[in-house]
Amino acid sequence: MNMPVGRRRGRALASLVATLSLGAAGMALAPPALADTSPAQGATVTPNPDSPTGYTVTFVYHNPDATQVRLAGDLTLLGIGTGTTRYQPEQFQPGRYASGGTEFLRDMTKDADGNWSVSLPLHAGALSYWYRVWDPTQGWVNKRIWDPASSHPRPPGDASFRVRNNDVLGAVYVPYDPKQADPVLEQRAQYELPAADPADRGSVHYEEYTTILGDDGHYLGIYLPPGYDADRPEPYKVVYLSHGIFGDETDFMVPANVPNILDNMQARGEIEPTVVVTMGNHFTGTGLNFASYNRQNAADNLVQVILPYMEEHYNVADEREGRAYGGFSYGGSTGGFVMNSYPTTFGYYGHFSGNPSLTQANFDAIAAAVGENGMSVFLGNGVFEGTLASANAIADNFRSRGIPAATAQVPGAHDGMTAGQLFTIYARDYLWANADTRDGVPIQAEIPEGEDGALALTVADFGEAVQLSAPENVGDRLRMTGTLPEVKITDSRTATQAGTGGWAVSGQADTFTSASRPLTADHLGWTPKVLTPRPGLNAGATITTVLDGGPGLATPARLASADTQGRWGTATLGADLTLEVPTDTQPGTYTGMLTLSLFPVD
Repeated sequence: MNMPVGRRRGRALASLVATLSLGAAGMALAPPALADTSPAQGATVTPNPDSPTGYTVTFVYHNPDATQVRLAGDLTLLGIGTGTTRYQPEQFQPGRYASGGTEFLRDMTKDADGNWSVSLPLHAGALSYWYRVWDPTQGWVNKRIWDPASSHPRPPGDASFRVRNNDVLGAVYVPYDPKQADPVLEQRAQYELPAADPADRGSVHYEEYTTILGDDGHYLGIYLPPGYDADRPEPYKVVYLSHGIFGDETDFMVPANVPNILDNMQARGEIEPTVVVTMGNHFTGTGLNFASYNRQNAADNLVQVILPYMEEHYNVADEREGRAYGGFSYGGSTGGFVMNSYPTTFGYYGHFSGNPSLTQANFDAIAAAVGENGMSVFLGNGVFEGTLASANAIADNFRSRGIPAATAQVPGAHDGMTAGQLFTIYARDYLWANADTRDGVPIQAEIPEGEDGALALTVADFGEAVQLSAPENVGDRLRMTGTLPEVKITDSRTATQAGTGGWAVSGQADTFTSASRPLTADHLGWTPKVLTPRPGLNAGATITTVLDGGPGLATPARLASADTQGRWGTATLGADLTLEVPTDTQPGTYTGMLTLSLFPVD
């Protein structure tokens, strides 16, 4: 597995101003003080220097008849390296992230006009929330509802499985403030918030269709990119996305926020205009249970019904080179059924927190059907879900048969926010072979036989190798050091293009693999350097390895950033690399991938 170090190039400016409009439901930016005394319905995000995140979000729900209302959501925090300890939003600090798995609950206070409200600090990104309501006039006891102030399109009535199952999800969009001091959150804000220019936003709607079982009343979620042209000579490439168990066709629209992610990518030229189709897979019977999500039925329905429907009614690709599949959790494992039954239908597969179950015979049959490089596979999960061992083993099986495969981890739990982060990587780095946005530097680590875990890491910069030092045994580990190849950033944007913004570069490594066992990316750390110092140009913080209690480069880390003063011209960046492994690390040749991403920032 190669480890390219890449830089993003040729993007249009993407500002981080968020507004309330289509795709921006659940969020409005407000000045620190409001002259209007009547509270705004929904979620209002207000800059607050006293907040640990730089922002306070006030949620307001109007219901005079309710006897109790609670704000709920995936808003408690998990921390890198702190196990299963849950933190409240007020306890935010860098390295802690809103995570699902434990429902956040906070009582809301009712005023004389029937407005229920509560305020709390939230970090950047698209965060999942909902309300729990007790309303005797509607027979609601702990009823879970979407925020009625949200402008997100929804399937009508109780057509949505989540509505029938009392399990709805919404999203609030919070900008990044430097006070958060976390490149992961800064990057999430670049993608998950609504595109700053309304002209860069696509559209979402839901369309009824008849399933393979002959049942009506089911809906497809359809995202069309801005400027969609039904008569364009070249059909649009299209991604079909499957939700997890107890989800439905709304999940990838909200809270995974695929429309916002693609809007921002397309505005920056990171991906060509792409159509997205989501579907509800709980259609085998009417039960609210696992049995209603039959994965073989879902695979058959997708290929035999949904694809022909979309290709008849929309200007989308009808060949595998222009089709991609993605799935979260149970939807990720459904991808295995699609591969086995229809191996030549899709050219790209993304498995988010849910891996395909494939035998060696399955791998062989798929490879024989598609041929070498006939498709590509991406697998990933959240750091708080566990290791990538299973995903890496699957990726190795594909790679050994000539099928490109990659893995990644993001800071998250088993929830839609993690699905959104993984979709960002999948779409930006792998869909449609968007190789012109990445430059590569292979990194290889070798543990020779008979040298008791000694490592030799070679970093090649376009053919020029950089050799790390000999392994140093420091008692509880082996340590090797070296230098990242020089990274040059050239910013020739005009003041009109860049506004008052600058840029930031972050880096993330994936797991090193070998024939013996994987070596997780948190064993690799760095100390960033600015090799051409000037005012307004700043190196990122040192990232220590897991053996020193740090996150390593398993999650995105800042290499450098420039403000409006320091961005001009060419900057040369570097970093001291540190690879630390236990002294009992197995011999073998380890390879991985380190990716650097360049982002315009406000």
